[in-house]
Amino acid sequence: MNCIIVDDDNNCIKALGGILTDYVPTVKIAGTANTIAEAVKLVHAGNLDVVFLDVEIQDEVGFDLFKFIPAPKFEVVFTTAHEKYMMKAIKSSCFDYLLKPIDIQELVNTIARMEAKKNQALFTAQRAEALMNNVAGTNKKVAKLAVPVRDGMQLINVPAIVYLEGDAKYTTLYLDNGERYVSSKNIGEFEEMLDAELFFRCHRSWIVNLKHVAKYLKQDNQVMLTNNKLIDVSVRKKDEFLKLFYKV
Repeated sequence: MNCIIVDDDNNCIKALGGILTDYVPTVKIAGTANTIAEAVKLVHAGNLDVVFLDVEIQDEVGFDLFKFIPAPKFEVVFTTAHEKYMMKAIKSSCFDYLLKPIDIQELVNTIARMEAKKNQALFTAQRAEALMNNVAGTNKKVAKLAVPVRDGMQLINVPAIVYLEGDAKYTTLYLDNGERYVSSKNIGEFEEMLDAELFFRCHRSWIVNLKHVAKYLKQDNQVMLTNNKLIDVSVRKKDEFLKLFYKV
């Protein structure tokens, strides 16, 4: 696998490069860049499998790479030290990321996942679209989710989600048009990505979109959604739910 490292801090480049050389020798470093412009040149210069991309590069953001390479044929692993919202945008778009200082085992695991899903790079363009939508959002809230499905990558408009149902390691997303999609992400991961003011985890198995709550049934401690689905509200979540429900 050929890669490039894009970071405005040469110490970070050296550290990541050293880990790759010592612990992941199957990944060859084809070049390094300190700016997006330099990165674009390296991308056009040769066939790449992976780009390690810093989230903040001087006065730019790593996501700007997609403005010049809108349909990348390589995998992208973001590296970052902070910025919680950016992490949400990355996770919701199904890109991988590494927190600085980079942990050796996490890097090894990332490469292993990548090698196990080599066909995933075919859907990088769809993930890039979702990422750019989320980053561009003026309210800094995730607007689209990229959900891997059997034949590719499904982009889902977040407001269209009526509710999510968790089942062990999987989560099913139910949309307002009747469609549903199964994701290998657990419901806790979706809880972290979605806006907590609009999506409420009312039960360990369910997250509801408060905009799609049609009625609260006090006696049964349930909510009726706009698609007529009845969802339980756990006793310990009742007060918190009602506070949010009356705000919507």
